[in-house]
Amino acid sequence: MSLESTNLQTASQNVSSIEERPLRRQTHTYELIRQCIHCGFCLPTCPTYAVLGVEMDSPRGRIYQMQAVADGRMEVSAEFVDHMYCCLGCRACETACPSGVQFGKLIEAAREHIQLEVAQMPLFSEHMRPETTLQEKPISKGDGEYPLHEHVPAPPALESPTERLLRRFFFDMMLPSRSITSLVFAGLKLYQRTGLQTLVHRTRLLDIVNALPTPLQGKLKMPEKLMPNASGELLPAPLSEVTPALGRRHYRVGFISGCIMDQVFRDINKATIRVLTANGCEVITPMQQQCCGALHVHAGEAERGRKLARHNIDVFEPYNCDVIIINSAGCGSNLKEYGHLLRDDPQYARRAQAFSAKVKDISEFLASIELNQEMGEVSRTVAYHDACHLAHGQKIKQQPRQLLQAIPGVTMVNLKEADWCCGSAGIYNITNQEMANTLLQRKMDNIAATGASVIATGNPGCMMQIAMGVRERGMEIDIVHPIQLIDEAYHAGRLYEIPVHDLTMEQKRQQRTLLAAFGLGVLIGIALLQRRKRSA
Repeated sequence: MSLESTNLQTASQNVSSIEERPLRRQTHTYELIRQCIHCGFCLPTCPTYAVLGVEMDSPRGRIYQMQAVADGRMEVSAEFVDHMYCCLGCRACETACPSGVQFGKLIEAAREHIQLEVAQMPLFSEHMRPETTLQEKPISKGDGEYPLHEHVPAPPALESPTERLLRRFFFDMMLPSRSITSLVFAGLKLYQRTGLQTLVHRTRLLDIVNALPTPLQGKLKMPEKLMPNASGELLPAPLSEVTPALGRRHYRVGFISGCIMDQVFRDINKATIRVLTANGCEVITPMQQQCCGALHVHAGEAERGRKLARHNIDVFEPYNCDVIIINSAGCGSNLKEYGHLLRDDPQYARRAQAFSAKVKDISEFLASIELNQEMGEVSRTVAYHDACHLAHGQKIKQQPRQLLQAIPGVTMVNLKEADWCCGSAGIYNITNQEMANTLLQRKMDNIAATGASVIATGNPGCMMQIAMGVRERGMEIDIVHPIQLIDEAYHAGRLYEIPVHDLTMEQKRQQRTLLAAFGLGVLIGIALLQRRKRSA
């Protein structure tokens, strides 16, 4: 047994009470574990098993390990942690499972179990993994060969002290605070807009990061690669708390504005509100709402996720909304499971169930009502990528496609393996970059084969991951949320005007073309002047 495993086991004995740990007998989680009949139907649907070919990195293998820990036959070793955090949490196995195993709940419980044990360890304890460089080797799977490290990088639970501090800042300070989140993204926007990003890459300033251990280098560099070109206000003002319906009001809907959506994709949030109001909705966007806790729960930080869930329930309840709308697949999946998350809380259990019952993804809601048909033509060739937590987590696959097909001028083309994970998976593309990149390259190969000019998907993580792939390959493809195309169709149909700072995709394309033409014209003019001077 490795030193890492021994130290982790020793630390686990110091946990205040075994009753705190989710993986044990006589619990709801244990009953979920026992639903698995070990048939193996999940294996071909699991991305990590498809790439690695390792049973312990399949849903069935992970359930074997969870039951062994719950039965006391296996310790929470470094190997166990590695297999639990190698999972993407895409829940494709749930779609394939004939027994209805709720694997998403199981993997979250396993990670919570791990974090409860790791939390007992001192910051600089010996269990922290050494910062080593892994050897890279190609692994051939399917039609292509993609680079992947021989072993998946150590997961967050076995992180270095620096990484552990970054994790605590991200989960405990940044995400729960809208003001801190806003300041962090304002800094990223300034980094892009002021030319500092270009300066950093042209000088030796990056040597500071390059001097760090290799795993930490990647985790610090990846957010920059994922961040789209900064647009909009530096510190955006809060969305209007009450936006009236256009015409007669049919619904009173609450709107979850989100964290990443509100800071990186504010234009999508505004488009969502416009489309809702165009369909008879009064939109309530409470300023006091916080992060939904999805990233916390997926990463094993369940107690922080519960605190955020309680807060959001308290905030939305007084408005008595008919529906609560979300336009982010990962957030929506978590919001719909508040009832499960708070099932043991006597004060919030029933309230959480009532809250979750009202939550609907924007595509799910629009497909269920009589959609306003005052649309103009939007000439686009569109391929749709299924966000995992929409297709597998919420079982929503046809509704987004139906909405896209209803837009005049849109031509839908098929994307092979549309519901295969792109590798984003919350913060997985930061913590497990090699596996995430392997899956991204598979997704990009399939996207390239479509010939589409637009890829539509309903999750911000997927949008950033695929957009990064598009930039790296130099492809001319727009990555959009389906609601943006509906919004553009209403604008084309003159149902409403879109504010100047919320340009449509076509307007943004025209703007880029004009700027490029202007720049080319300036360069040609300078060249002609220099030629004339030489000839004179």
